[in-house]
Amino acid sequence: MLYVCLSAEGVENASKQLSDNKYAELRLDLVKPSTQEMIEMLSDKSVSFIVTCRKGAFDEETSLKMLEVAAQSGADYIDTEIERGEEIAQRLKNACKNSSCKLIISYHNFEETPDLEELHSIIRTCINYGADCVKLACKVNFPEDNAKLLSLYTLDENIVAFGMGELGKITRVACLKCGSPITYLAPDEGNETAPGQFKVSEMKKLLELI
Repeated sequence: MLYVCLSAEGVENASKQLSDNKYAELRLDLVKPSTQEMIEMLSDKSVSFIVTCRKGAFDEETSLKMLEVAAQSGADYIDTEIERGEEIAQRLKNACKNSSCKLIISYHNFEETPDLEELHSIIRTCINYGADCVKLACKVNFPEDNAKLLSLYTLDENIVAFGMGELGKITRVACLKCGSPITYLAPDEGNETAPGQFKVSEMKKLLELI
């Protein structure tokens, strides 16, 4: 599924980025909606939403409460970082109960791709924390980093792994063929939220060629 990352500040601007796409990552830390605005966006059942709130835009408790509300208001996934720890992961896992929402626990490394032993350890930790899906996004510095990341799909069907940066762009396409349920795209009119993202129209053309 091709998830466009909504990043424009303000719900009206973010909605324009959504365009006619049916899958979207709502970056609360960038869009900065009110809780009610978020609920109204998630009520659109024609769109599948991942709701993410990275640190910085809100204090920690506000961020967590917004993710909890999202889980109960129609989000298909909520995303939290592994660095937030097991207690917070469990809190958000509990918020997903009695709903169809699933928990993504994510790991980002903007400097390098760790060795396979460390990547396997990260996956095990995320699963132990309660992840329904584990996301790993790592900076690719060498071509073999791509192979390491794509090899992770042999471990579990609920993994999203791809590379960041120019060398890692190929994994954002290849991951779909390896079993990833998700790849993340930049809107055609808007900035990427991570290095190496394809725009929606670019990805669609690539998939047509493949």
